[in-house]
Amino acid sequence: MGNEKFVIWGIGERGKIITEFLEDSQILAYIDTDISKQGMDYLNHPIISFEEYLEKFQNYFIIVTPVEEEPILNLLYSYGIDKYFQMSHLPSEMQGYGDRKFLDQIQIPLTESGNNIIVGTTLYSCILYRKIEAMGYKNVFLLKKAGDKMANLIQKNYQYNTITQIDKKNDRIIVTTAIKENNEGETVFDFFDISEYLPQYYNKDIEKFHNIHNGKRCFIVATGPSLRQDDLRILSENKEICFGVNRVFYVDEKLWKPQYYLFLDRAGMKQYWDLIAAYNVKEKFVGDSYWRSIDYKGNMHVIHALTGHSFDISPKFSERIERKVYAYATVTYAAIQMAVYMGFSTIYLLGVDCSYNKNNKENYFFQEQKKDVHNHYEDRMLVAYRTAKEYADTHDIRILNASRGGSLEVFDRIDFDKIFI
Repeated sequence: MGNEKFVIWGIGERGKIITEFLEDSQILAYIDTDISKQGMDYLNHPIISFEEYLEKFQNYFIIVTPVEEEPILNLLYSYGIDKYFQMSHLPSEMQGYGDRKFLDQIQIPLTESGNNIIVGTTLYSCILYRKIEAMGYKNVFLLKKAGDKMANLIQKNYQYNTITQIDKKNDRIIVTTAIKENNEGETVFDFFDISEYLPQYYNKDIEKFHNIHNGKRCFIVATGPSLRQDDLRILSENKEICFGVNRVFYVDEKLWKPQYYLFLDRAGMKQYWDLIAAYNVKEKFVGDSYWRSIDYKGNMHVIHALTGHSFDISPKFSERIERKVYAYATVTYAAIQMAVYMGFSTIYLLGVDCSYNKNNKENYFFQEQKKDVHNHYEDRMLVAYRTAKEYADTHDIRILNASRGGSLEVFDRIDFDKIFI
């Protein structure tokens, strides 16, 4: 990269992932709120408290790595600190999904006659800027829009060249953040979603599932507390085609099991891998987090999980599961994309409660051993479900919520019992 130096907030797995994308000389320290870690080193860099950051490193950008970043962002705001990057704004490859060596593989379509303009003000934007600069291009710029405070901070701290106008005819626009659409006439290259640039993301084996259930109905069974054993027994007795997600493997297989099973979350895959691998279902689909060396063969299929979208932009809906699935706050959204890919025209949701109570053990159909302290981002789930509904409504697909309770009202509800009358 360049002369940029950073303090990384978080020495957990995500903090270690982001370390791989930086040169050792760029890392000044790690912040961690765990007192037992403070005073120790990681890769010869000190692990410090936030107070020590304020004393020694406040002039440097922080990279905020924890998934639950809001408390950290609120703390930084309260101290008037605006020099920080969010790991949540980075491409999936920089968050543990996909190929982490992607920067060595992608071919950036640059121009010598016009300008190469980086759109975005994330850590990834900075990395691409320096990469292009290192290739010998002097015509690389960071787009600075009116009132763009972050672009000003980056320019001031790292001496980047900035530009405010785009020549649609001659300039190359390299987008490093999630975008809605391109402006007409612009030559835009989406380098946030690089799934089209890397051949290893294409899984030909998945194509055999395309439209194999054309016009049929299915059930997507999630793990909400409203899920009942009696309902699962009915699904089994009626030989309904079902998708199961996440820890649905806790259901007694003698009672019911899905034909298709999906698990994407990186941390969850690491924690529950033995159970996922042992789950005796017809077909399994897992995200490409590659946290360990696994021989994905037989009925285990790898899908590129495109995560890390900026959460102020609605997710997209994948029609090409063989290349990617859009992950956005809930695995059920990915399951809906898969069901549509397989050709189902009616999709029932069951156990999709979309309601979580913090600090209790009853957020699922099974009881947790420990209290659930996580933020499940129900607001983001609703954004994903609205996107699914918009897609379904324009493609003659019905998505109906057959869950017995919960707070998901995006889809029309249907009484589960009446489905089988």
